[in-house]
Amino acid sequence: MVGSKQPQPVFLSPEEAESHCRAGASVWKFASTDAGLNPDIVLVGIGAELTFEVIEAAAMLRKKAPHLRVRVINVTDLMVLGLEGSHPHALSHNDFNALFTPDKPIHFNYHGYANELKGLLFGRPNLDRITIEAYDEEGSTTTPLDMMLRNRVSRWHVVDAALKGAAVGNEKVRLDMHELRSNNSHELKKVSEYIMKMGKDPDDAYDTPNFASGESTHRDVGYAD
Repeated sequence: MVGSKQPQPVFLSPEEAESHCRAGASVWKFASTDAGLNPDIVLVGIGAELTFEVIEAAAMLRKKAPHLRVRVINVTDLMVLGLEGSHPHALSHNDFNALFTPDKPIHFNYHGYANELKGLLFGRPNLDRITIEAYDEEGSTTTPLDMMLRNRVSRWHVVDAALKGAAVGNEKVRLDMHELRSNNSHELKKVSEYIMKMGKDPDDAYDTPNFASGESTHRDVGYAD
């Protein structure tokens, strides 16, 4: 049984979830561009809340930079990331490259410490293409979204990482990168100011993107005391 303190969105059917957990990691095609084909950037969510931020970022990128191609991956079994042969669940080199691509930038949004991921990934080829944002021991009694902002794992931080990574191989993204990043940074600042002033997250912070319709579905959530 898997539980949570707060209501959580459901992104997969029971059959899809079973297959996904059996594999330990998979492409979430519904949130990816063209089901994840030929991406400019690979965005990886590990942990429920941080994966939600990745999905929000993917939805934001469709509107802000429609020419940017994203592949969204969720990892449930950390051991798949280890070097081939280091663990029974570790992906082979070929399987790792098939899932994460052999040469595209990868950004991890991770619910633990960055050094944990670095240790698991050590030995994999082309590690210089990987960026990681994770728990940085920032924040105290505050709102859930503010914790994401303080630890640089919010949807706006994921968008920024995607823009920087995709600009390496996508000329259209590179052309507009400064303007896109500036506007994204401005949005981040305004949200942070709202939280500080109102003492709560924006009402639409947990609306779940609906990639089929382009709209969002609101879900009521509680707040930690």
